[in-house]
Amino acid sequence: MGMRKIKLKLRPIPPAIEERDGSYYITQSAVPFAAVILHFKEGLSPEPIRRECFPSLALVKIYSVISFYLNHQEQVESYLSQLRQEEDELQEKLLRQHPEFVKTAEGLRERSSAALPI
Repeated sequence: MGMRKIKLKLRPIPPAIEERDGSYYITQSAVPFAAVILHFKEGLSPEPIRRECFPSLALVKIYSVISFYLNHQEQVESYLSQLRQEEDELQEKLLRQHPEFVKTAEGLRERSSAALPI
């Protein structure tokens, strides 16, 4: 009498990433795809990413997102580079439109450094 072979019910894993208004998010969450990847690139593994950063995310989604990154690194790096460029452009635009922010930031920096004991 031989052992009965177990059959795995293989079906596609639902995607963990979805596009919304030109940006990518973890499915059924408000967490940007890039946020998870950046934490991974900083050296965090999936468990600490969930525990310390995004406790509402299922661990399987974090693993799926990291797997996607590792299998499509060049494409994802291009996407992250584009995001950085867009953020830099937005910051420059805001500073041009509101130069008082620079003065306020400089004033805060001066006051905080003056308050530090030597």
